[in-house]
Amino acid sequence: ARAQAEAAQAAAKAEAFAKYREAAVVDMVLQRLPQVAEAVAQPLLGTRRVTLVAGGSGDIGVARLPGEVLDVVTRLPAAVEALTGVPVAQ
Repeated sequence: ARAQAEAAQAAAKAEAFAKYREAAVVDMVLQRLPQVAEAVAQPLLGTRRVTLVAGGSGDIGVARLPGEVLDVVTRLPAAVEALTGVPVAQ
């Protein structure tokens, strides 16, 4: 009975994904982003020291870090679009 229920659930998901293919792909990517972020951050857990190197004008040192993080976050929609082919705004 459990296997039948799981098979029915998988079939329902497959049918929904077929109907909403683009949205399904974006949904899968967005659901996996926390795992991707964790995998990227994992090597940094043992970091005891960070050296920031920057050129140009504006903030320097730690004061520059929030802007750098914001820059990465604002690039995320374009990255999702590049991975899925679907504009996140949709």
